[in-house]
Amino acid sequence: MLSPWPRDREAVRRSGWIFLAWGVLLVLLGVALLAWPELTGAVLVALAGAFMAASGIVLIAGAVRRRSVQPKLWTFSLVPGVALTLVGAIALFFPDAVSTVFLMIVAVIALLVGLNDIAGAIVISPLVNWWWLRLLRGVLLVGIGVFVLLRNISGLVVVGTLLGLWVLVLGAVTLACGAFALAR
Repeated sequence: MLSPWPRDREAVRRSGWIFLAWGVLLVLLGVALLAWPELTGAVLVALAGAFMAASGIVLIAGAVRRRSVQPKLWTFSLVPGVALTLVGAIALFFPDAVSTVFLMIVAVIALLVGLNDIAGAIVISPLVNWWWLRLLRGVLLVGIGVFVLLRNISGLVVVGTLLGLWVLVLGAVTLACGAFALAR
């Protein structure tokens, strides 16, 4: 049966470096997010808004250029281009509202990754004695995802602080997974 999770001890051990590297990156990101929580939310929203607006303008320009070549299909690029440009402008002018939506998206992703980690912990439980760390990581991810989804959290500073705390704890647990995997 095909599975994305390793099925033997050696494969789990070989993947330990991935958890270590991921953990280091998560801890560094968590520290940065906590050091500048007000900038975190604002910068994320501003970057996303600028990217979306620029992408929208590129799609609009491409659609206009294709209008004479593909008179029936050019609107397939025009409509998303206009939508991206509008959403990007909204992100730049109303960052607090956009940060709330962004936080909800991150919460859903955390929930999905957490469920994946819980399933992965169950699969590796007969293979290693530190499977509970992977389970803990999954529970933490599911917990923060559910918490954010059930609470009406908004505000750029709150986004930055919560994201920073979440990433820091997640990084520590991920480092522990990597250390245990490589220890044997």
